[in-house]
Amino acid sequence: MTRPLLIASIGEPMIELARSSAGPLSYDRRYGGDTLNTAVYLARLLRPEAARVQYVTRLGDDPLSDWMIEGFQSEAIDTSLIARVKDRRPGLYIIDTDAKGERSFSYWRSEAPARQLFEDGDLTRKLSAADAIYTSGITLAILSDQGRERLIDLMQKLKALGRVAAFDTNYRARLWPGPEAAASWMRRAIAASTHALPSADDLDQIFGQEEPRTWAGKLAALGASEIVVKTGGGPVHTSDGTIDLARDAAPRDTTGAGDSFNAAYLAARLTGRSVAESVEKAHRLASRVIRYPGAVIARDAMADLMPK
Repeated sequence: MTRPLLIASIGEPMIELARSSAGPLSYDRRYGGDTLNTAVYLARLLRPEAARVQYVTRLGDDPLSDWMIEGFQSEAIDTSLIARVKDRRPGLYIIDTDAKGERSFSYWRSEAPARQLFEDGDLTRKLSAADAIYTSGITLAILSDQGRERLIDLMQKLKALGRVAAFDTNYRARLWPGPEAAASWMRRAIAASTHALPSADDLDQIFGQEEPRTWAGKLAALGASEIVVKTGGGPVHTSDGTIDLARDAAPRDTTGAGDSFNAAYLAARLTGRSVAESVEKAHRLASRVIRYPGAVIARDAMADLMPK
């Protein structure tokens, strides 16, 4: 019998406070974070006998960290590689959305223990058994230089072994010391990836503005094996060509759209779907996610997209 794939998503989970319908000063408490959102959707989209989804991070020893881990486990996510750090707390962010569904964020994350990921080289050894890893530019940004080196080295090793190292640029300028540092590290991570899943907007901010359709070729030249460039719900530019998609005219909240797209794309590719089929499935989930508030929608809201 074939064992389930081991898929590890690596990054920083945070407490999410999203504007509530109860009033302008009311917020609902959830959890989120780009790689966590992707892990949740991956776990929902993949049958347990096909894949085990693991989330890799560091949290505190406080009640909020307990609540987060219990929530991850309720989604059938493996939490065995979540380190607990004494006297530390997770980061927090508040989401506000405008009339068009576009969001703005306020962050409190400077003391979050996830920033020390990969400072212990033993984590790289443990993750070397994974069939696939997924990480992002946000994860890369919060790490020390040593942590970044170890993460990229892990990606390179898995790529050389014919496994999956997926990467979304997810660029947040304020997390980097400067644009040159961001561009340098992003180039290295893209080169180490088997699946590069950026947005055209991120790439324009990191490397300078280009026509969206040209990015797939440029990322291939950097060394990425398979490329999917998102354009915020519009056409997707892949290693195989452009796929036209219908953009949702009235999103409620675009938080988590790209994260859910990445999850559905990877879930489809890891189970043998073509690039085009995987893009269609990814777009279908992302279009559903933006109709609801928050980064992770209720299971019932996507039940028809999950395996029976």
